[in-house]
Amino acid sequence: MNFRRRRTREDPEVNLIPLIDVLIVILIFLFLTTTYSRFAELQINLPEASAERATDKPQMITVAVDANGK
Repeated sequence: MNFRRRRTREDPEVNLIPLIDVLIVILIFLFLTTTYSRFAELQINLPEASAERATDKPQMITVAVDANGK
């Protein structure tokens, strides 16, 4: 015997209004943060080298170490 009453299940309802509100707030946040980031950049003028490259090669130093550490 089945003593349980049959309950009708309601279909789940998705509210789109809160979802749209959250997405709009996220978009506004992203728009505001990207527009302010352009004004926060530092304007730096880096120096440029005007001399020619050195033609002298550096001297080679050969180091040899034996098993005794000498």
